[in-house]
Amino acid sequence: MGQKEHPLVWYYDQNPRFAGLINGWLFCGQDKLQPGDLSEADRRSLSRRGRKIYQDRYRDLYKRVDHMAFRLLIGVEEQGYIHYAMPVRVMDYDSASYTAQKARISSRHQEQADLKDDAFLSGFSKEDRLLPVITLILYCGSKPWDGALRLHDLLDLEPLPETLQQYVADYPIHVLDVCHTPDQRLHDFPPDIRTMFLFFKYREDPGALMRKLADADDISLDTYDTIADFAGEQRLKRFRPNVKGEKICMCRAIDILIQDGEQRGEKRGEKRGEKRGFQLGVDAEKKNTERERQRAEKAEARIRELEQMLNL
Repeated sequence: MGQKEHPLVWYYDQNPRFAGLINGWLFCGQDKLQPGDLSEADRRSLSRRGRKIYQDRYRDLYKRVDHMAFRLLIGVEEQGYIHYAMPVRVMDYDSASYTAQKARISSRHQEQADLKDDAFLSGFSKEDRLLPVITLILYCGSKPWDGALRLHDLLDLEPLPETLQQYVADYPIHVLDVCHTPDQRLHDFPPDIRTMFLFFKYREDPGALMRKLADADDISLDTYDTIADFAGEQRLKRFRPNVKGEKICMCRAIDILIQDGEQRGEKRGEKRGEKRGFQLGVDAEKKNTERERQRAEKAEARIRELEQMLNL
């Protein structure tokens, strides 16, 4: 994960924001998940392969859900570039999570010495269960996601007979390509997240951005700051209020940005005009000097011709 994704990781690490993201993404805008349903899960995943080989991983966001009759682990990968081997990466992350869960269960059984026969050899009883893991990739890049969406997309299956291809395990992944998702789908998200996604999608087209956010609700300061930091638009910070808890009209901020850009453009145009005018003056002076030089050379040549004729 690069520095660019840090604002989004900080933003969605807040339980209300994380719940809003999941409700918009997985439940199409229904408030199925509440902030109080979420608890922190260990982002670090340490697994051992072999006697002396350890693999240490950190997830960008990793939350645990205890809600009603099920428990669920949700991981969100903040992805600012296209990872063309993403199915393998996700599969590796998820496998490490299940391996870590199994290791904790086996350790508990070993302490309690409550397993026999096959269960003892497995370190896992017939009744033991692992928590399901869902990994989501939040992609906010301007380039459309053209990477693989399942493991089979990365495999060279053509040489295999069709009868054998069905035995090759597949592994689908779940990508939200924000900048290339229909606006109607983005409206499933809560107002602040919706405004954030629409800003990312239309930030290169100020006119379209103003139209898309014309009826948008005012957003919170943390949403505003996250948009500014992730988009690298620090000019937005100059227009924010300093009163804690106050909301901001994103359209007003964008309008100010446009005006600021126009003023900068006018100043650059004036400077270019001054430079151009100066250059034109210099060029004219050079042309005059060149003409005078050519006239002098012609006069000198004529004088030499006359001198030669007189000598004759």
